[in-house]
Amino acid sequence: MDTSVPVNPNDLFSASGLVIVLTGGGSGIGLAIASVLGKSGASRIYILGRRLSALEEAAISIGPAAIPVECDVSKPSSVSAIVAKVEQEFGYVDVLINNAGVSGPDDMAASSADTIEELQNILLANQEGWASTFAINTSAIGRVSAAFLKLLDTGNRRRGWEGGKIPDNRPRQREMGGLAEKGIALDDQRSSQIITVASISGLNRRIASGLAYGASKAGAIHLSKMLAHLLVPWGIRSNVINPGGKLTSASIPIEAMQKLIISNCAVYPSAMSAGIDDYSYKEIPASRTGTFHDIAGIVLYLVGKSGAYVNGSMINTDGGRASVMPAAT
Repeated sequence: MDTSVPVNPNDLFSASGLVIVLTGGGSGIGLAIASVLGKSGASRIYILGRRLSALEEAAISIGPAAIPVECDVSKPSSVSAIVAKVEQEFGYVDVLINNAGVSGPDDMAASSADTIEELQNILLANQEGWASTFAINTSAIGRVSAAFLKLLDTGNRRRGWEGGKIPDNRPRQREMGGLAEKGIALDDQRSSQIITVASISGLNRRIASGLAYGASKAGAIHLSKMLAHLLVPWGIRSNVINPGGKLTSASIPIEAMQKLIISNCAVYPSAMSAGIDDYSYKEIPASRTGTFHDIAGIVLYLVGKSGAYVNGSMINTDGGRASVMPAAT
């Protein structure tokens, strides 16, 4: 290991030149992620969501790299349409970020039920909401990831990496010629990557955001780990970010969200925690909500050269909350 090589943090932790697809990019943490990618020089950020007006408004705040595209990740035809659009316009993808999510049925009252009948009624209410929660939070991750595999593979080939599936008895080969003409530095070892934004609720045994939500996020986490293993021969990486909570358009309007991003205020709160800025250390050891810098640093670490050696990993950005809750790891 040569420790004499120069280190430029602006180069090491950078999205410069990357083509990125981000689901759920019109509000909340998705908007924060899109914002930092834009500030860091991403070539193109396709922000996907079901509300085009919100996406268009978000794109204005992000900058010219942002392309708003209406897309329902629960519908195969909608996903196929955006894949075709990206293929036609760029022909490859460097990073796919699965961020779209919904809250699911609210059955948190189950924790305070006094009779078995009350508990039963709470848990049986709104059962139809489970299907839609899993459709967006879990199933769509598999669908969207699969749909973009060819473009992710092409992204690898563009970086000189041998494409397709390689035999298990040798390393993946790389052709270094022509990289400079594409703006790819010779020391850039990155390969294509899928990043799934799940939630700390997927690790929490306590009902924090509803049974369906927690279970769907646990499924998202494990699905990402399985993809990391499955895609090893194909040279495509898969990693997970677990925020401590989510800011949603239901809790804070997009205008306020943009102001929060600009002023680096909290960006992790949910509707349940709106208006709460300080927490007991027994709830969150950091005693505060997350900030734009908290999520920005992790995103830039994973998409930058700094994260080139990271695969199959899970990063919690929760202020230490997992350390003080009954967790399943």
